[in-house]
Amino acid sequence: MHDTESDRAGLTLTRRRLLGGLVVGGAAALGRAARGSAATEWEQAVAAAKKEGKVAVNTFTGQGFARVFKLFSQVHPDIKLDHTNLEPVDFVPRVTTERRAGLYTWDVCTMPMSTALQVLKPAGVWDPVRPAIITPEARNDASWRGGFEAGFLDRDRRLAYAFTLVRAVGVFVNVDRVKDGELTSVKDLLASKWKGKIAISDPRVIGSSFWPLTVARLKLGDAIMKQLLVDQEPVLSRDRNQLTEFMVRGRYPIAIGLNALALQDFQVHGVGKNVRTLLLPELDYQASGSAVWLLNRAPHPNAAKVFVNWLLTKEAQAAWARELQTNSRFVGVEPGDPHTIVPPGLNLLQIDSEELLPELVKTQEISKRLIT
Repeated sequence: MHDTESDRAGLTLTRRRLLGGLVVGGAAALGRAARGSAATEWEQAVAAAKKEGKVAVNTFTGQGFARVFKLFSQVHPDIKLDHTNLEPVDFVPRVTTERRAGLYTWDVCTMPMSTALQVLKPAGVWDPVRPAIITPEARNDASWRGGFEAGFLDRDRRLAYAFTLVRAVGVFVNVDRVKDGELTSVKDLLASKWKGKIAISDPRVIGSSFWPLTVARLKLGDAIMKQLLVDQEPVLSRDRNQLTEFMVRGRYPIAIGLNALALQDFQVHGVGKNVRTLLLPELDYQASGSAVWLLNRAPHPNAAKVFVNWLLTKEAQAAWARELQTNSRFVGVEPGDPHTIVPPGLNLLQIDSEELLPELVKTQEISKRLIT
């Protein structure tokens, strides 16, 4: 008996359905296997972290960090969180000095990209964070504004993860002493009435100053550095917290590079309510603010992995944005600072990408020549 044409067509269709089912089924099986592998890796990390019993984390100063980290302790009560608040200007020399002596204190830190890349990357301090991010929620493109990959700002796209995105704050002004409309550009800061009345965190070492000064220099030319740092006779300090307190107490009407978190702490207690930020067009950029980094030779590597993946959950990001008044890249998290939202579609300079590091270094070098 010979197959009819219709029989052959039916057989072909049946084979196609079978192959299609095998492909779909195989893909589903692979998906389940991948999820199962991630779950197994996560369970193993948590179990190992519980045995280590502790994770050591450093952040900026600010009372909001402790409130955020209470959530970690609630979710992972078997892992004690040792938290320090060393600013990068203090953290960097301490880390490098301790490591020369064979001491390894910290597992994780959150700090700006520029200092971490400029100083601690050449010192060989970091382990890449990408392999440590293992949970499906954290790695899901749909979780993050711009997708998961947008959080990697280093050239190799693996060293640190930037989970926040903020627009520049500009300058800090005492609204009782700076009239509305009196400052509309950086050039207005050069008026004689502000000579000796501007406080600036030392741009030789502090990113919150050399970031905006880099943008100003790129837009206005290198001469703006001398005009601001020398001709205007500003008060310079490496102690951002002290300058913030001076500003709150009314000693200076204008400041660049203050510690915004310290200012928030003052204002929560009703002090410094007249200090606000003013974005000038020549100082406009976007930044991550801080990224999460893993230190190598960490004393608690598994607890560090657990902490990083917890930090990249929606719940942790919501707390971070709320308590630190910043804006998370996690989709669906309410902005903690509506004034520094980067509007969708606005193309701003990403000041803390590794590609811009040479320009930041140049700003620091010019500052070193000018400040004696």
